[in-house]
Amino acid sequence: MDTTVYIVEKGDTLYGIAKKFDTTVEILAAFNGISDPDVLSPGMILRIPFEDEEGYYTVRSGDTLYSIAKKYGTTVGALASLNMISDPDVIRIGQKLRVPSGDSVIVYIVKKGDSLYAIAKEYDTSVGAIADLNGIDDPDLIMPGQVLQIPSRENSGDMDDMKEYTVRKGDTLWSIARKTGTSVAHLTNLNRLDNTDCLKPGQIIILRK
Repeated sequence: MDTTVYIVEKGDTLYGIAKKFDTTVEILAAFNGISDPDVLSPGMILRIPFEDEEGYYTVRSGDTLYSIAKKYGTTVGALASLNMISDPDVIRIGQKLRVPSGDSVIVYIVKKGDSLYAIAKEYDTSVGAIADLNGIDDPDLIMPGQVLQIPSRENSGDMDDMKEYTVRKGDTLWSIARKTGTSVAHLTNLNRLDNTDCLKPGQIIILRK
């Protein structure tokens, strides 16, 4: 388990510090040899244990957004956008930042003229995989400057290899297109559908020839 340091400020309590760093009073007391959790002094140095969750990084003493971006092979701008940070110079110890998790994702900044379909094709993944990873409700709505996490091929599922899809209860043509990395127009034309609102459970939709 890694640790970072925290310098106690006036008004701090061990409970408040534990909550800030997503740990417990008992763990902080044990790590720092504190016999009375109610007695803290301003300037006191505490060791804070932590374990990073996959896809997140806990800011440590001495970190900058630049050093974190360099570590994860991305940019300061991408990290700032991904975490809605208005001032890249202001991050705090214990803050959890969303970052690319190892080799499983890369960061992509949308350019003018991009479409989710084109980006998915470029990175050998699917529209649905990118939309799900980034919480995108409408794959047709992406904007220049938007930061996307792109899943690796092994994490994109095998939807791209499917040639047919069996309609399930609650499916719409849009949801099927999103899941399978294609478009409503493509499915409509390929299946010669007159009414895209009328799908029945058990119906076979051809995805690609």
